Amino acid sequence: MNGLQQICLQQILYALLVSVSTISAAQGAASVAAFPVVYAPNRRYLQDQNGVPFPILGRASWYLISRPMADIQTYVGDSVARGYDAVEMNAIDHWSGANNPPFNGDGNAPFLKRLDGGSWNGALGYANIANEAPDFTTPNEAYWAAMDAFLDYAQSQGMLVFLFPSYVGYAGGDQGWMQEMLANGPTRMHDYGVWIANRYKDQKNLVWMVGGDMGTGPIVFNPAQTAVENALLTGIQSVARQSLYFSAEWQSESIGTDQSSFGTSMTLNSVYSWTGQVNPHARRAYAHTPVEPAFLLEEPYDQEGPDGGGTTIANPNATQPVRRFQWWGWLDAIGGYISGNGHVWPFLGNEWSGHLDTQGARDMAQLNAFIRSIAWYQLVPSGLGGMKTLITSGSSTENNADFVAAAATPSGSLLVAYVPPAHTGTLGVDMTAMNGLARARWFNPTSGAYTAIGSYPNTGTAVFTPLGNNGTGFSDWVLVIDSSDAIFANGFELP
Repeated sequence: MNGLQQICLQQILYALLVSVSTISAAQGAASVAAFPVVYAPNRRYLQDQNGVPFPILGRASWYLISRPMADIQTYVGDSVARGYDAVEMNAIDHWSGANNPPFNGDGNAPFLKRLDGGSWNGALGYANIANEAPDFTTPNEAYWAAMDAFLDYAQSQGMLVFLFPSYVGYAGGDQGWMQEMLANGPTRMHDYGVWIANRYKDQKNLVWMVGGDMGTGPIVFNPAQTAVENALLTGIQSVARQSLYFSAEWQSESIGTDQSSFGTSMTLNSVYSWTGQVNPHARRAYAHTPVEPAFLLEEPYDQEGPDGGGTTIANPNATQPVRRFQWWGWLDAIGGYISGNGHVWPFLGNEWSGHLDTQGARDMAQLNAFIRSIAWYQLVPSGLGGMKTLITSGSSTENNADFVAAAATPSGSLLVAYVPPAHTGTLGVDMTAMNGLARARWFNPTSGAYTAIGSYPNTGTAVFTPLGNNGTGFSDWVLVIDSSDAIFANGFELP
């Protein structure tokens, strides 16, 4: 057999193997994770109890508990169908701009008593907060029974829940519970932490969340705020639990390990950038020592910018296409991402259900499917963790809109690069990162379709030209390069 025939045979067999890989990935996406999730051996990502890698593919669902169970099931069903496997939400709701706080979908409030011992009717405005705030040590069983039912249902659907027991709120204001936490004081907050951890000690699909739009510069905790947040955290930590992991949302432009008092307690390194500067922060999170799974927690949401159409919170940075933030964050952090929609997360009236099927939601379904179709857990971001600098030309710094985020497997079997809409011109890729003959394709992040480019040796630099409009009026594309030789070198193992 001559060299050309061998290459052709390899490419035919490779195509067959990739088809099998795609079928296997689709089947894996339909399976339910064996919770609780744990660190993978290299601590770079999560895996389930069977050792199956678990990408964090989350949906911001802040006020989900304010809806009745029928709505919750509709929402979770839509999320699962789009390939999501996680939600981020409050255990108790506060902000007046969202749906009916502090009540759940059955009309129950989370606590029974005020601090002065009187009955609490759910009022969140106070003449004297020291007397009238809810007593966090008087849980309302009816409220928490509904939370139990939701968590069990989410687990049955393979959904990991990033749960805030008490979201503190921007600058300690109306968005969250910091003022009530201060009124309750450290002892009660510790007792609440112990209580909620005990209630859910056998719940397997939880990640415990702390903070909430404050805690790092320029909006840091004062000593009293630090004391009540610490009391809540240490209360939860004091209880042996199935779900062991903690993460946080501090002030924007931070990662979970940044916080001076609580950063060392965070075991999943979250990335938060309201401004959309996800690349530098995600790369910081990946590079953090000690190593822990890094993921994009929050970024500009879909339909929360100029196209928002009257969302309760507007973010001028949330310009379309917002998919670029998730692609950037995922390729720079590897562990996963959480995305949101400005009309959905408040769960107001009937508005939320009409925004489940936006272009942004369809884009996330494509991203979720793409991640599951490859060996995402083997990827290492360009220039980090011993990986070469993969993009040699055509990309500026990580702070700029034309930054090309890229990652590859150390074995050289796979390289993925996201070319954002702001990119112009060609793109140079260091092909020495690949292991043998490599196939290059363009992946359309809006349709999931591939366009063949060609085959390339693993020498020198290859130059690629993005295809232009991807069908949505934008020109972002994903470059996928995989090495057929790597399969044959590894005894027909899939990359």
